Amino acid sequence: MSNIKAAIVDDEVRNIHILRNILENYCKDVTVVGEAQNINEAAEMIKNNPIDVLFLDIEMPPHNGFQLLEMFPVLNFEVIFITAFQEYALQAIKFAALDYLLKPIKVSEVEDALEKVKKSKKGRLNELASILKDYVKNNDNAFSKIVIPVNDGYNVIDLKDIIYCEAFDSYTKIQLINNVSHLISKSLKEYEEMLSDKGFYRVHKSFLINIHHIVKIIKGLGTAVVMSDQKNIPISSRKKDEFFTQLKGVINL
Repeated sequence: MSNIKAAIVDDEVRNIHILRNILENYCKDVTVVGEAQNINEAAEMIKNNPIDVLFLDIEMPPHNGFQLLEMFPVLNFEVIFITAFQEYALQAIKFAALDYLLKPIKVSEVEDALEKVKKSKKGRLNELASILKDYVKNNDNAFSKIVIPVNDGYNVIDLKDIIYCEAFDSYTKIQLINNVSHLISKSLKEYEEMLSDKGFYRVHKSFLINIHHIVKIIKGLGTAVVMSDQKNIPISSRKKDEFFTQLKGVINL
């Protein structure tokens, strides 16, 4: 992708100017071909100006960025979401493995997001849109899938199939049933934030486990759990009491 055609959608003119200046001054292979301040203007702009990437604000009262995307049956451009809120919308984006920028926008983060756009398959959002829509339409606890990047695209994984997540420096190994695993370039802390209210618990600095895959609890000097793949995982002493309290709410102890 030699020259990237970009559009910016944000309800605040100041934010549009800031992002446009970053793109024009620091991203020489990007051309801003359109701007809009609401979803109706944006839909018209996108129909009339083919683009490669859309920088899309999430909160634009009385609408949001997701409603704009629903106007297009097929999305043949990439989307980089912009948000000032680290709440449900950002959580949805993380679950769907999409790119996002947090306000105030930093030059380095824009550059990183654009590098991902260059390397990705055009229109990859179509593969992930159903996951994102499910999250937005349902409450958090009803959401049961996560999208992870793999070499040739993205895998949609049922949370119930994840046995545990293990830290490897700044990477995370996601261990699934049937002896399948994936190494992801995200920290274990990010997965802890996404999954802690979905039956997962950080029992150790290196392990986040799915409580439903515990098959045995070993008590003694070194308390540990045995998972469904027979992996023996230690429970740190400072986590022990809190862990057993949480476990009682899920299984009969």
